Amino acid sequence: MKEKTRRKSALALTAALALSLLAGCGTPSSDGRGESFVSDSSGAEEQTAYVRVPEMFSSLSEGAADFAFDFSEGAKSIAKEGENFAVSPLSVYMALSLAAECAAGNTKEEILSAMGVSYETLTAEFGDLYRSLNVGFDEGELSLTNSVWVNEGEQVFDERITALKDSYFCPLYTADFISDNENANRAVREFVKEQTNGLIDKDFQLDTETVFALINTLYFKDVWSAYGPIGRTEEEYAFAAADGSTRRSQFLVGGYSLGRMYEGEGFTSFYSETENGYRLHFLLPADGYTAEDIFKAENLKAVSEADYGGTDEENKIRYYTRCIFPEFSASFDGDVKGLLQEGFGVGDFFDRYKCDVTPFIVRPGENVYCERVVHVTQFNVDEEGIEGAAVTVEVGAGDSAPEYEEIYSTLVVNRSFGFFLSDPNDVTLFSGIVRDIS
Repeated sequence: MKEKTRRKSALALTAALALSLLAGCGTPSSDGRGESFVSDSSGAEEQTAYVRVPEMFSSLSEGAADFAFDFSEGAKSIAKEGENFAVSPLSVYMALSLAAECAAGNTKEEILSAMGVSYETLTAEFGDLYRSLNVGFDEGELSLTNSVWVNEGEQVFDERITALKDSYFCPLYTADFISDNENANRAVREFVKEQTNGLIDKDFQLDTETVFALINTLYFKDVWSAYGPIGRTEEEYAFAAADGSTRRSQFLVGGYSLGRMYEGEGFTSFYSETENGYRLHFLLPADGYTAEDIFKAENLKAVSEADYGGTDEENKIRYYTRCIFPEFSASFDGDVKGLLQEGFGVGDFFDRYKCDVTPFIVRPGENVYCERVVHVTQFNVDEEGIEGAAVTVEVGAGDSAPEYEEIYSTLVVNRSFGFFLSDPNDVTLFSGIVRDIS
């Protein structure tokens, strides 16, 4: 039997980071205490111990966690207004790791600064962190994959390809984006679909100028634990949407976990747990606040590090809390290049003239740069458990044809003229002068 563990979120990448932090909880019309529920209190008391992240990758883990909080807050500004959204900061972070390995000079330094780590830390700790995140369960898994896709015939450096493969678990694939663009895109699409168990099926429309693509995929699935939802409520709850409308439906009923709700500024938080110790944290806005107001990096971090304090030893009291919440889906499909530029200072990587990826790939006489970062996430929560997937694609392009001023003219042949006729090899076949057309 597998030992159940729970990760200490102050040092570890939490479920919130791996699964995407979500915005948008309405206030239920009832606290749910009237619901029928049979609880084995002795089971709830036997909480499993936290397992701290080994020192071998704690620095990288902390950098990834801080990035996750900031990226999550920033993502709400580019998500579709009025719709649920979910992103995977971890997937973006992994893709940036690949970019850092491929870059040099200021391009590299800006990427590492955005990640909050040094290159020495990244190379020393990435492997252990990556392996720790790829785990299989009896009824699910957390799976990450890295890959680099290069246009056929490009000049790539073996040293960098070896580093990507050995240190970042990132195999090389080649595809003909120029001459066989349709099949190249089909190959990328099928690869991502397979790695995300069919949750993400997207044509990324990598055009004929594509030189490389750095891709991270993430897939997660787990069932609820004894302290997660045990079914649906008998009564319907009114869910208040962001636009002021309400919708009534049966909610999911969570089991009781040892702990008290965390009270932050303008919100209340608690969690429901999966079988393998992943926690789905909820941030419920207080009256007078909206989900937009409280979905901030500082609040996400505070919740991640919260000690829910279920036992009061002095007064010999144990506190138990549960969540009652609707099933939901949330997604994202967009370019996060602007967010990385404005929110994290990644500039040169996206600049046609400043990007330096020469340790990885060279096009003599041409500039190679990242033109966009496509991020797609699908996140589903229902009575069975949680399933989510994400992909981040950093699309590298070469110089496009130079732009010219366009000037239009017309030659009016209205007087005596000379002429010649040549073949495709510039051999003159006929020549002469036309002096009169009568």
